[in-house]
Amino acid sequence: MTAGGDVLHGVSGTRSAEDTAWIDLMGSAGEAPGHSPVYRMRLSGPTPDSLRAWPKDLRPASSARGAELLAGRWRFGASFVETPEGHAPWGPPFPTLHFGDRVHRFDWLRDLTILGPEGEARARALVVSWTEEFGRWDNFGWRVGVTADRVVNCLSAGPWLLEPLQREARESVLDSLFRQVRHLQASAAEDPDPGIRFRSGVALSLAGAAIDEGKAIMDAGLALLEVECGRQILADGGHISRSPQALAEALIDIHTVEDLLLRQGLIAPVFLTRLQPRMASMLGFFMLPNGQLPPLHGGGDGLPIATAAIAPHGEVRSKFSFARLSGYQRVQAGDVTVHLDTSGAPPPPYATRSHASALSLTLDDGGECLITACGSHRELEPHLKEAGRRTAAHSVLCLEGEDSAVFSRDGSGAVSIDGPPGLSVRRLEEDDQCLLEGQHSAWRDRYGVIYRRRLYVARSGDRITGEESLSRPMSEASPMGTRMIPYVVRFHLHPDVMVRSDSEAGLVYLGLPHRERVWRFRSETVVSVEPSMYWGRGASETTLQLVIRGAAEPGGDGSKHPNRVRWSLTRVE
Repeated sequence: MTAGGDVLHGVSGTRSAEDTAWIDLMGSAGEAPGHSPVYRMRLSGPTPDSLRAWPKDLRPASSARGAELLAGRWRFGASFVETPEGHAPWGPPFPTLHFGDRVHRFDWLRDLTILGPEGEARARALVVSWTEEFGRWDNFGWRVGVTADRVVNCLSAGPWLLEPLQREARESVLDSLFRQVRHLQASAAEDPDPGIRFRSGVALSLAGAAIDEGKAIMDAGLALLEVECGRQILADGGHISRSPQALAEALIDIHTVEDLLLRQGLIAPVFLTRLQPRMASMLGFFMLPNGQLPPLHGGGDGLPIATAAIAPHGEVRSKFSFARLSGYQRVQAGDVTVHLDTSGAPPPPYATRSHASALSLTLDDGGECLITACGSHRELEPHLKEAGRRTAAHSVLCLEGEDSAVFSRDGSGAVSIDGPPGLSVRRLEEDDQCLLEGQHSAWRDRYGVIYRRRLYVARSGDRITGEESLSRPMSEASPMGTRMIPYVVRFHLHPDVMVRSDSEAGLVYLGLPHRERVWRFRSETVVSVEPSMYWGRGASETTLQLVIRGAAEPGGDGSKHPNRVRWSLTRVE
């Protein structure tokens, strides 16, 4: 049994703890479908002799990763395989399901091809090898979402992928590619995962436009894509998942489809053209001066995907400072950018990657991230992705051991979130500062308190003052009796931030190395510097966090200590 097939589900019916966690995270999207032999027979059909056009690949590539792959070093998260020169990473079983999933998607093609002829030749050999091994069917490698990614990546690879191949190898690759396309035609529209349906619509649209007799395929893809765009792209241009990363990827996909259609002399559907300006504007709302996105709801600061997504649209100037539907506030004060998460989880089934991050903040100074979240990344191990979704992984107050949203399994078996209830926000613009105030009732039923956060951002950008409070509604008795309510306020620091603590003065100094700037953190109560993790660049990186601990009185009104904590960040250099 080859890697990527049934052996990935364990030997003799067993499954590793890491693979079990991966299935638990992914739900049905992580399980092999086990289609019948009759279904697989239906995937046979005519194969085009060639492709008449290729979509442009707008996604950023990593030459550093390409060099590693060229040397036979394959790493996804913490999983690592080293192959002899010229060998593929399949053959022996993959080390984990997560590793196999990433290999089968072919996202790594662009990392090799950016290296030039040598990388292109290696990528071409790997595609031929994969086709020989898995090209007819593989339960795990042919899951709909994986297949959609692979089809898009193959089509976007450019003519270097097929044209240099010998005739027999080229025919074999094309035959497999369009078996995969027919698989998407048959199964994609019924997939429970909206992200998979969207990506499948993109794959079918591109595949149909790339061949002479592909109108039926293209029409099916465009119809599916239009339905999913109507469901997933909000009126303010945001993505319903509330993920800036998902928005950037969707904008790239929509533009790629439109561009290929227009280059082929075809009429692009109106929805493709209509959506892009407001999506680009919303992406500009999130985008930081260094071209990165804040690590909100599943993103990180790896490759500059936001820059790549906006590039075809010229200079984008977002003229708004809050996005009610997407659920965010932005304050731009000089070089300082503050984003505040002001909404709860999106509706099912769009919350399977969402974070319990209501009222959390990120702070960037001129392109250098200062206050952040632990972040996430698609190549991260499942248990770390799950950890990154918890409230404690964000820069916000939480009760000890509690989240601000409820985690549960949805209909697909994936972990979804709901809440928090009672979330509201207001913004007040003054001459010298901007006030953001939000509150939610995540812990009201169990602990009898409402959480409120106030942020005051100076117009000059050199001072941010915050106030965190827990208060009991006056008309309600506390379910806690006289028991105190432990809480923690966390400020996760980016790994690049340098930290010096002055414990006698109760101050912490935070240095930004590239801009040579220093910020001073002060709190009216004790602040400690503790270890943290950052996962926004695809691997586990150690970093630090500022932590304020306290215990609230169950009957307190939030107007004074210990139910109120005030803090400030002041730029001193």
